[in-house]
Amino acid sequence: MSAYMFFSSPPSYLGSDIPFLKVVFTVWLEGAKALHWKEIVCSGADDKYSECGMLKGETLATEFDIKGARTSFPKGKYNIILEAFSDDAENNMVLCLNFTMIVKRDAF
Repeated sequence: MSAYMFFSSPPSYLGSDIPFLKVVFTVWLEGAKALHWKEIVCSGADDKYSECGMLKGETLATEFDIKGARTSFPKGKYNIILEAFSDDAENNMVLCLNFTMIVKRDAF
């Protein structure tokens, strides 16, 4: 498994908080897009996550449970890209994580 992570922020946000955070999760299976999911995690009003509104540069240390339906992945090589943006138009990227998941046997 290889992972690449980088953090960047536009100069206009230096020294200030980022009250808005949008997450984009894309999964590719053998060159075909298998899943594309977007979620606004922090909107600046009545956010359910305590991390929303943190100041830029603060260390984020958190844990969470993933609840709901579990996904069974068929055998194959998956490329997964997780991106986070500080704007709804997806112009100001603050996080990009790209990794590969290999499922060696079918879950069925």
